[in-house]
Amino acid sequence: MTKAWPWLLLALIALVAVANGFYSGQHKARQLLLNCSSELYDHDEQQQSKYFLLLDLQATGHDALINYRYFNTNGSPAGSVLLRGQITRGAAGVNYQIAVNDKQEQQGDGPTPEHMRFLSYITDVNLKKHAVHKMTLEVLDADDKQHFAAIRVQPGNGVYACRLQQ
Repeated sequence: MTKAWPWLLLALIALVAVANGFYSGQHKARQLLLNCSSELYDHDEQQQSKYFLLLDLQATGHDALINYRYFNTNGSPAGSVLLRGQITRGAAGVNYQIAVNDKQEQQGDGPTPEHMRFLSYITDVNLKKHAVHKMTLEVLDADDKQHFAAIRVQPGNGVYACRLQQ
């Protein structure tokens, strides 16, 4: 009977290895989809401008796509900035570090919102100097049952109300 234990242990280890291999092959990459919104106010000496910002974040596995879409108060597009990169770290689902390595921009109708000018400038500087623009997405509050999240994005310190898409 004592000679059977090594064989049973070996069989158990083999079973665990096969189950683990099967599960990891069936396991799909985690996907996150956030649809966020915010109101923006540009204050200058001559006029105060108001814009609406829609921020979409899609993450699949380690790939991240961040789309900033700006709108004038009449609903016409004021511009957009599309960022692509990799999620490099995540701390217990609260903070995500994103390394952006590609950016595309489109100008809209009328003047460019100050937030878009800042985002364009800072990403250009970092992409030209370091070939990467680092961002942090911090989940401030989330409720899976209500499909809601409040997030802060750095740089820029913007806070957004988001809808969690499943």
